[in-house]
Amino acid sequence: MAGTPSVRVCILGAGPAGMSCALWLHNLGLEPLLVDGEKNPGGAMQLNFLNNNWILGQSGLSGLEIAARFSEHIIGLDIPLHLESRPTHIARLGGEFRITLETPHGLAGLEADALVLATGTRYRGRELMLGLPGFAGCDPGRLRYGPHCFTRMSSLAGQRLLVLGGGDNALENATLALTHGAEVSVVARGAFRAQARYLAEIERAPAGRLCPETRLAALQPGPRGLQATLEGPQGRWEETFDRVHLLAGYAPNTGFLDDTLGQGIKPPTRDNDGYLITDPQGRTSSERVYAAGDVGNPAFPNVLSALSQGAQVAKAIESDFKSPYSN
Repeated sequence: MAGTPSVRVCILGAGPAGMSCALWLHNLGLEPLLVDGEKNPGGAMQLNFLNNNWILGQSGLSGLEIAARFSEHIIGLDIPLHLESRPTHIARLGGEFRITLETPHGLAGLEADALVLATGTRYRGRELMLGLPGFAGCDPGRLRYGPHCFTRMSSLAGQRLLVLGGGDNALENATLALTHGAEVSVVARGAFRAQARYLAEIERAPAGRLCPETRLAALQPGPRGLQATLEGPQGRWEETFDRVHLLAGYAPNTGFLDDTLGQGIKPPTRDNDGYLITDPQGRTSSERVYAAGDVGNPAFPNVLSALSQGAQVAKAIESDFKSPYSN
């Protein structure tokens, strides 16, 4: 690698995948820089309010605390980190990416030799309820979406809770609500997809109820809370709840590409849900554009796979830029 020109890599997204990629690029002798639209690095971990029991060696820490450790590592290495910054235009001229950012101080420009998309996912929330009859008149204080359903759990004691969703997040939320003394009904449009232990715990609980193949047909204010109209195999009925939690999964943050990609960049291929499609090393269908983390991992999005994929993409970039300059 003697005499190899510096390789500048712009990473969009400073979550676990983006920070891991930056760390590995730094250690491999390349020049990473991170761009993120939020005030703090960490991505979705900034919304993980529960204590971690999945990342080896990090037990007892919340996602917020783990994200702080990750960002301290990056900051300690003086890796450039542009926060509260969003790309408004990305072009490729003469092999170089030209990236325009909207920042708190106005527009700024960056140049890079490679681009990594590590923009993660966003939880699906209020937008899914907007067309529901009666929803516009509901008290927002009685509604929670995505990760915010896991806040202030102790306030659920004695409350009637409707949980909408059939995956792990919804069922875990329901089991936690039961332990805090809530009466919980869980509604899923199809069959439940969650872990068997969650389902069994709710089935055993006198205050728990599972309603598969059921949909929320209407939600409106009532004299004692929120009046829900439900439709399922047993017909159509109405119930009143104190709170409604919607945990309807996640969607990839790839929509911005439609408006920002310009000259010289072929839009990277996405699947029907918008997730980026890559080869095993994280290369997209667009030359010198890579993807790491949940934005390209609909099968098993999580912090551990994001960290691994970030490192893997860094190695792929090193390999791709090494051969043209080798002697």
